[in-house]
Amino acid sequence: MIRFNSICLLALVFTQPAYSFSDLGHKMVAAIAWQKLTPYAKQNVERILGVGEKRFVNASVWADHIKSDERFNYLKPMHYVNMPKQATVYNRKQDCKKDKCAVQAIHTFSDVLTTGKDKDKLLALRMLIHVLADLHQPLHAGLKEDRGGNWYEVKYQDAHLSLHKFWDNQLVKRMKLDWQEASLQLKLSDRSVSLGQPEIWAQESHQIAINQVYQVKENSLINEQYLKMADEVIKSRISIAGWRLGMWLNKLW
Repeated sequence: MIRFNSICLLALVFTQPAYSFSDLGHKMVAAIAWQKLTPYAKQNVERILGVGEKRFVNASVWADHIKSDERFNYLKPMHYVNMPKQATVYNRKQDCKKDKCAVQAIHTFSDVLTTGKDKDKLLALRMLIHVLADLHQPLHAGLKEDRGGNWYEVKYQDAHLSLHKFWDNQLVKRMKLDWQEASLQLKLSDRSVSLGQPEIWAQESHQIAINQVYQVKENSLINEQYLKMADEVIKSRISIAGWRLGMWLNKLW
C-alpha cells in the first residue's frame, strides 16, 4: 500500500483521458450509499463533509470538477485500472504501476480516513466516494490496449464517440432518473450482493467489459439489442456501487 504523502509528491505523465461517470451517475451512487450508512458512519462522514445528504452527494463529483487544476494531476490515474484482455485476476504489480490506479487508491484513501491526519481527510473522502463508483463502470477496468475503451470508437444515434464515453454518459442519461429517484428505484437488498474488496470489484468490471461491453464492433452503430443489455448492466453496476460504498464506509467506521 502506498503512503498518502508520497502520492501527493509525484507528478505523472498520463496516457489515458480521465473520463468518469457523469455527474449524475456519481450522484446516483452516492445517494444510494447515503441510505445505507449507519448513524455512526454518517456522523463521521458529516464531521468531514458537513451535515446532510446533499453535502455527501455533491462530494461525489469533486474529483471530476478539479481535473483542469494542475495541482491535482497526481490524482488522474486513480480513476481507473486497465488490465490485459486475457486477465481474470487483478495483478497489482502489473496492473497498478507505482500503485497509481483505482484499486490501490481505494485502499490508500480508506487508510487516510481511519489513521491519517485530519487535514487530509476531506480530499480522501471525496476521492473514495468518487473512485469506488468509477471502479464499477466496466470500462474503468477495461483494456490496456485501447485505454479502457477511450480509443474504441462507436456510433450512437447521429454521433461518433468513444465506447468509454458512451458508457460513462449516454447510458446514465437513458435511465431518465435524477439522483433522488435513483436512490429509491435502484436499491439492492442486503442479501443480493457481497461487499468484497476493490481487487474483486476490478475483476468483476473487467469481465463484464470483456464479455458484454466490447460486444459491439469498432466503428459500428450501437443496435437495440446492445442497448437493452447495456441499460441493464449500468443500472446494476450503479446499484451495486451504491450499496458497496455505503457498506465500505460502515466498515471503516
